[in-house]
Order: sequence, then structure tokens, then C-alpha cells
Amino acid sequence: MQDRDTIDLARAFRFVPEDPDWIKKVLIGGAFMLLTPLLVGAVFVAGYGVRLMRRSARGDARPLPEWDDLGGMFGDGLRAMALYLAYALPVTMVPMALLMVVALASAGLSQAGSRGASEAFGAIAAMGFVGLYALMAVVMLALSLYIPAAFARFVMLDRLGAGFELRENLDFIRRNLGNYAMALLLYLLASFAAQLGIVLCCVGFFPASFWAVCILCWALGEVVKRDPTLAPRPGAPA
Repeated sequence: MQDRDTIDLARAFRFVPEDPDWIKKVLIGGAFMLLTPLLVGAVFVAGYGVRLMRRSARGDARPLPEWDDLGGMFGDGLRAMALYLAYALPVTMVPMALLMVVALASAGLSQAGSRGASEAFGAIAAMGFVGLYALMAVVMLALSLYIPAAFARFVMLDRLGAGFELRENLDFIRRNLGNYAMALLLYLLASFAAQLGIVLCCVGFFPASFWAVCILCWALGEVVKRDPTLAPRPGAPA
């Protein structure tokens, strides 16, 4: 029997095809995933995830939202993307800025005619950048474990600032450590299954990727539903 305090793993892979209109919803989501390089697609996918998480947290039998409020989804998605970029951009921009500084310094040494100093500086800089990118990889891994909690609190409190409350977000993870880890594991499994489905069944990459995102948002909603602080109350935003 499924423990009511833990996420139902079977339902995680069942709730999407249980929706009568799931094919249409996933195909539309896949089309927006296709537009993610233009950012606008990512905004709509994030907005859809906001709605899906709230419906999952309320315990809706059919948590997949309709694509019938694009304006509202775009607004929710803009805030969600702002939250993500505020965390991710500094990690990616700092190495790029340092690379430009090193390149300019190396060019300056070359123009000054100090070839040996330029080569030594380049070797030291190369080793430094290896270490920097290793550190950046560790930081990005930490962010991938942390950002879903920030996203969940932003969604359920409907307040962007909640996503930047470090202590409260970490407390949310600690209170729900088992289910939170399971939600992230489900996303990894769904992403792997999506990749496998592309290879074996010729499933489109973008609909399959959107399906994996839906599983993550559903699972986070299930975590929230069991959290004593964030569990939705009557009148919570839809």
C-alpha cells in the first residue's frame, strides 16, 4: 500500500496519459519547448509548470492545465524565468568576464614584446580556468538541487521574493528531504525515459522533454501538498 506521506511513484508516470486531452497538451507544450532558444518558449513552459504545480498541490485528479490562458501563463513564466536567471546568470557570466580580462592581459603582454611572460601567463591562466570551470560545475550542480525548492516556494506563495529567501528555501528542503529527493529523481528518470523513447520509439524530442518537465512540476506539487507550511489552503491561486 502506498504511504500517504510519500510520493506515489506509479502515478508520477500515469497522471499525464490519464488526462483525456494529454496528447494535445503535450504536443502544444512540445511546440513551446521548440521555441526555448528564443526564450519566449521557455517562458510559456515555465508558466505552464506554475499552473501544474499548483493543481498538483491541491490534489486535482487531472493536474494538467489547459492551454487556454496564455497571457496568464506568460506572466507567471516571466517571473519564474527571472528567478532562474537571477541564480544562473552570475555563475555563467563570471567565467566569461574573467576570460575576457585574461585575453586582454595576454594580448597586452604580447604587444609589449614579452613573449616568455605571455606564454607563462597563458599557462597559469589555463590552469586557473580549469579549476574555475570545475568550481562552476559544482556550483551549477548545487543550484540544480536548490532551485526547485526556490521555485516551489515562489509558486505556492505567489511572491517572487520567496524564491530568494535562502534560509526558508533550505528549510523547505530539510523538512521534506525524502520526498524532495524523490521529486528530483523522478525528473532524472523521466528525462532518461524521454531520451530512450526518442531512440526506440521515434518520439519527438521536444514533446518528450516537455513531459519530463511536467513530471518534475507534478512531483514538486506533491512535495508541497505534504509540507505543513506550504500546503495550499482554500482560496489559493489556481
